[in-house]
Order: sequence, then C-alpha cells, then structure tokens
Amino acid sequence: MDPITMQNSTTSNLLRISGLASGIDTDSIVKQLMTAASQPLYQLEQQKQWLQWQQEDLQSINTKLLTLRDNTLFSMKLQGTYLAKTVSSNTSIATATAGVNAVNGTYTLEVKTLASAATATSQNIINSSDIINDTGGDITLTISNGDANTLATITIKNGQTINDLVTAINSVSNTTHINASYDSNLGRLFLVSSTTGNNSKINISENDTNNTILTKLNLYIKNGNNADFIFNGVEITNSSTNNVTVAGININLTGTGYTTLSVQTDTDTIYNSIKSFVDAYNDVITTINSKLTEERYYDYQPLTDAQKQQMTQDDITAWQQKARSGDLSGNDNLTSIYYSMRTAVSGTVTASDGTKMTLSSIGITTGQWYEGGKLYIDDTKLKNAIQNNPQEVMDLFTRITESTTDVNAVPGSSSSDGIAARLYYIVNNGINSITQEAGGGQYQLYDNSFLGQQINDINQRMSDMQDQLNTLEQQYYNQFTQLETYMAQMNSQSQWLSQQLNG
Repeated sequence: MDPITMQNSTTSNLLRISGLASGIDTDSIVKQLMTAASQPLYQLEQQKQWLQWQQEDLQSINTKLLTLRDNTLFSMKLQGTYLAKTVSSNTSIATATAGVNAVNGTYTLEVKTLASAATATSQNIINSSDIINDTGGDITLTISNGDANTLATITIKNGQTINDLVTAINSVSNTTHINASYDSNLGRLFLVSSTTGNNSKINISENDTNNTILTKLNLYIKNGNNADFIFNGVEITNSSTNNVTVAGININLTGTGYTTLSVQTDTDTIYNSIKSFVDAYNDVITTINSKLTEERYYDYQPLTDAQKQQMTQDDITAWQQKARSGDLSGNDNLTSIYYSMRTAVSGTVTASDGTKMTLSSIGITTGQWYEGGKLYIDDTKLKNAIQNNPQEVMDLFTRITESTTDVNAVPGSSSSDGIAARLYYIVNNGINSITQEAGGGQYQLYDNSFLGQQINDINQRMSDMQDQLNTLEQQYYNQFTQLETYMAQMNSQSQWLSQQLNG
C-alpha cells in the first residue's frame, strides 16, 4: 500500500486549506517530499513480498513431499506391496484371492457340500388378509437356537395378519439372525437365518396350547449344514461358512464340483505400484529442479502497491512473473533434498540372496542430464523382473540393513537400505527442514519458521516506519501552515502600508 494512504484517520481526515496566502501548491509539494521519504518503506515492502514468495513456494513443494511420503513411499517400503498374487479358478465352483503368505502353484479343490443356512417355509397357503391370531387374546412366540436358549420373544395381538407377523419377526432379527418375508403370489411365509453351518437353526414355539399360529403356518424347517470340501487331498468338514482360508488362499465356495486354483504373482498390480512411485518421484524431482535452476531477473523487483496503481493488470502479471522467477534458485534445503533423492535412487542394494541390485537392473533408468534426474521405465524389463525375480525386486525397495554399530539407527538412514526406505527417510527429513525454514507444518499453530520470523520483523519495521512517516507528514503541513500564517501577516502589513501611503 502507498504509505501516503496508510496514514491514521486523524491525520488523513484533517481539513487542510493550503496556499491561500502564498499561492503554493502545498499538497503537491508534501506528496513529493513524502514519496522521497517513503523509499525505505517501499524497499521493506519489496523485501516482504520476496520472502512471502519464497515461503509460498517452499510450502507448495512441502505439500508435494508430504504426498510422496504418505501416498507412495509408505506403501512402497512395505513388503506386502510386492507380494500381490492372482488366483485363477472355475468361478462356478469357487473364487479366490491369495494372501501374502500363499505360495505360487496349482492346488486342487473339490466341493462336496456348501455351507447352508437354516430355513423355514409355511406349507399351508395363507392370504395376506387372513387373521393369524383369532383367539381373542395375545399370543407370545418364542424364538430359540434349538438348544432351549431363548433368543427373543414377540407378541402377536388378536386380529393381526401375516404381514404383522413378518414385521414382528424382523424387528428382533439383530438378536435372532432370522429374517422373514411373505410371498403374496405363493401365499407362503419364508424364514431364513443369516448364519450358516451346523449351528444355524430355527426353532419357534408359542404359549397358546393349541399352537394356533404354528398350526396355521405348518412350518417346514431345515437346519443349516457345514461346508464339506477336499483341498489338495485333505477333506475339510468343519467350516460353518463358505468363506475359508487354506494355505494362505482366501476361498469363497460358490458351487459343488471340482476345480484347480492356480496361484501366481500379480505382475500387473506390482508393476502399477512401481509405476505410480516413479510418476510421483518424477513430479517432485522435476518441480524441485525447475525451482533450483529458475532464472533470476534482478532488474525486476517486486511491485509496491503504489507502483501497481500506475499499471494495467496484464502488465502487473507479466512483471510479477519475472520478479518472482528464481526465488528459490540455489536454496540450500532444496539442493540438499534434491541431490539426496537422486543419490538414493541411483544407489546399489544387496538383496537377501547376495545379488547386487539397482533400479537399472529392473528396467528403471535416469533420463538425459538436462532432465534433472527424471526416471524412465522399460516396461518389458520391469515386468520380467517382477515375474522372475520377485524377491530381489522386493528387496531392492524394502530391504533394511540392521546396524551393528548404532542401535538407534533409523530405517532408511543407511546407504545399503532399500530405495523406498531410503527415500522415505530423506523425504521425511526434508519435510522437517522445509517446515523449519518456511513453516506450514500440519500441527503448527504459530509460524515460528525462519522466513516467518523475518516477515514478522519486517511487518514491525514497516509499522514503526509508517508511524514516523505520518509524524513527518504532519510536521511538513505544520511548517507550511506557519509559512502561510507569516505570509498572511506580511500581506496584511503590506496592505496597511499601502493604504497609509495612498492616504
């Protein structure tokens, strides 16, 4: 803001009548004097803008580093990311997924019986308008699990219909795990348990000695059964559900019959994880390199508010782009992060079998020198490495070398650790260092960063200087007011002398 317009209300609202006696354009002269006196304030305003640009751009890069760390590197340093597997089967018999402990190979599965739920169906046809309870009083139905353990009781009032019975049964389904429905086309009530297996049972009794409701329904009850299947020659009959886990394979039994389960490395999923890592890494490394090498235009200083008032918006935008360029050129923190990240991805890792591995070993190479460390993937070579050497690929990214000399060593801090582990350590430290320089931490309530303190200091200096300028401006006007007073007195005396001489 133009310092002339930043004056306090007392000063800016003064009614000044200048030049009446002297004919001097006081306001114009004071404005010129104040413009000259305000140059140090303009310079502080430019310094503040420069620091704010640095702070904003550093915080923007820190956001990218946070995303790289939390959305990519965290999963890339976990072994489970490289243990993804696929399972092929006859889906009419079973569908399956493989856990990280499943061993690649072909397994046999014969499903003899699926796990089933208990069901009950009314054998008598009942219309929706038929009265279920016509005894003249209430009937209590008790629902148990078949072992004389009461699960819930419901009351059917005199004159209620089959729909009321359905509503009452479903109202306690959270406890009984039994759901009811009525098919008006068939005129029948259907009950089904939400659990399966030998313990899935439906047992309903009523307090009416004539079993009025149960007689009208004439329920046919079928209890549930366990699944019975043979896996690799071993018969398993104790599964109460159709979702089972055997040999690290999660199997969903869908029908009876024979199938094979073929477990293989999920090359595409692992490839996509690595590709996502490369894309995220390239985004960060390219951004940092572009800021470090951005040209600085020293002839273009940040514009003050006073200068902006004399320019069009397009001119302001074009100027500011030049003025902001190079604000992080050669920044120490970014330089350290940049070269540390490049060193991490170019280093060698010793796999668990002793094999020396690099990213280039699996088809990931660095581009031309002018691309600033950008990585490129040879799709065929990477997929072959994942398929044929999955353990080595996993070690390349995740291996942690135990320190024998430093018990407090942080995973990833060793140059022999896996690439993802190294990068996580480097990026995490980089986030902390940028936060100390530019602020913007996740839980930061007060900006006590290096740049934040500099900006606060400039704000205080600008405030103090503005107070001094306001005082100086008032002094100028006071001096011109005295001048006008003297000139008015002299004019008055001159007029009196002239009158005397004329007389």
